[in-house]
Amino acid sequence: MKRCLKCIMPDTAKGIKLDEKGLCQLCRDYKEYVPKGEKKLREDIKDYIDPKAEFNCIVPVSGGRDSSYALYYVKEVLGLKPLAVHNDNDFETEVATNNLKAITKAVNVPLLRIQSKNHITKTIIAEKFKMNAPFGPGLVVEQTCEACKYGFESASYNTARQKGIKVIFWGDSLDESTVPYHSLYAHYTPSKWKRLVSPNALSLFKYKKYYNQMKQEYGPCSPAGLKEIHLFDYILWDQRVIVDTIQKKMGWSVPKTSATTWRTDCSIVPLVNYLTEKACGVSKLEIGFSNMVRSGKMDRDEALQSVEQIKNNTDVLKFKESLREMGISNKDINRVL
Repeated sequence: MKRCLKCIMPDTAKGIKLDEKGLCQLCRDYKEYVPKGEKKLREDIKDYIDPKAEFNCIVPVSGGRDSSYALYYVKEVLGLKPLAVHNDNDFETEVATNNLKAITKAVNVPLLRIQSKNHITKTIIAEKFKMNAPFGPGLVVEQTCEACKYGFESASYNTARQKGIKVIFWGDSLDESTVPYHSLYAHYTPSKWKRLVSPNALSLFKYKKYYNQMKQEYGPCSPAGLKEIHLFDYILWDQRVIVDTIQKKMGWSVPKTSATTWRTDCSIVPLVNYLTEKACGVSKLEIGFSNMVRSGKMDRDEALQSVEQIKNNTDVLKFKESLREMGISNKDINRVL
């Protein structure tokens, strides 16, 4: 296996081609993103912020690195009055639970925890896994996080609607996005006929049933007049600054054995990482680390060491055990893993 000489993308990755200089097309086409700046951020939110309100914005928090920093920045730098909203998706790690308590206490911000009454997120993910299992790991991993994403969005939107809040600050960043990589190749989508004649066709209907239940329970999506801010579109995303700030000023932490500070908030992430590699020839974390190396925000050797440690710690037997606990059959597990 060869890797891009600038980032760490392997030539085993679907869609990746190294040129005669040993560079992948993502590095060749890379253009540095320049944030809009704090001045522009303040301009964009000024008409949506009520200075007299008890809470004048929402910061969705997972207990992970970037959303924790977003909460710090909104409260301590922008001087706003945020409400922290958390959707407990049934896959919250112990360290995430501890971090949520620590960060909200550190900046004196209330934490609103929202969870499905029937733990429906886990059920949806299980049925999604079953319905996609006959078509391989690619389709499974592409749709694994769908229910969690909807849960976080709708929990935040409905809280905004109920409390008359007009601004939501999201902590996602372009530096960690996997979209540029996944756009390099064609994705397989089975036809309706193939789904209906697949051995797990019943799970398609179960999934839709439970997803509709979730929508009814969590409510509709974005309310009219809401301003959604992606914080790192405006300020520089810098892993070192972010981690240093939230560790020193908010008491945020990761397990000592963790090879990365990224996505330690969700227990299903290691499975998603593994399935991405099965499907694409490159793990999800490798894609993210490649982005960071490419933008000069992570050392290449550090990225390689982290990838090696993560792969050495991958426990496929534990993945299988977790999936069986979700009611997924050995046959479907073996089809995918």
